[in-house]
Amino acid sequence: MSFTTLEYSVTDGIARIVLNRPDRLNAINQAMSLELPRVWQRFETDPEARVAIFTGAGQRALCTGADLLEPPETDTAQSIDSIRWTPLQNQVSKPVICAVNGMAVGGGLHFVADADIVIAADNAWFSDPHVAVGFVSGLEPVMLARRIPLGHVLRMALMGGAERVSAVLAERMGLVSEVVPADGLQARALELASAIARHSPAALARTKQAIWQSLDKGLQASLENAWQLIIGHTQHPDFSEGPRAFAEKRPPQWKKPGQK
Repeated sequence: MSFTTLEYSVTDGIARIVLNRPDRLNAINQAMSLELPRVWQRFETDPEARVAIFTGAGQRALCTGADLLEPPETDTAQSIDSIRWTPLQNQVSKPVICAVNGMAVGGGLHFVADADIVIAADNAWFSDPHVAVGFVSGLEPVMLARRIPLGHVLRMALMGGAERVSAVLAERMGLVSEVVPADGLQARALELASAIARHSPAALARTKQAIWQSLDKGLQASLENAWQLIIGHTQHPDFSEGPRAFAEKRPPQWKKPGQK
């Protein structure tokens, strides 16, 4: 499976997914809009991939949203399912680290809101200019409000890009978990991904599901859902392999994604 607007590669269990339109600040055109669901499906079903690093090509931008000069087609008669750009929108169960290498603007905030872990270069910044060009800022703020305080979300959306959120402020807000020097961003993302890749893929998937699914449920329903995921995992070989490897003082031999 090849891509024209994306890069996909896997090394040592770590996938790299790169938005590759640096001349357009990695803005999403029709081709990229169609390729994003395909790349997430490839990652989800790739038996060699355990965790992904998602980033943008070049130094200037992670993504600036939809390309206004070459906009992706959306079917306004259909549901939100006509836009499936992010791992969460594609129900990816494997962990995804978003490495923000520059500006994340407008629709580019989708990737920040829907990643599991977000780190940023010290020169990265964030803004939401939807209303400045007469568009409704709806999807990105709704997801961001599940990560950061509502006041910050409203300010970003209503200011319409009139002010930028720096990487330092983004960390203070909780939008990103870590800020690193720009020249060390990819190395730090790889360090985090390598640590995650050592763990049981099955346990990681169920852990991620329990946390994200809780956002759509009340407390008791979330706890019950998490408990069912825990119980389900007891039937997986990794459940017994972990304690056995610990007792035998050896690295665990986890089942690959998709293996029983």
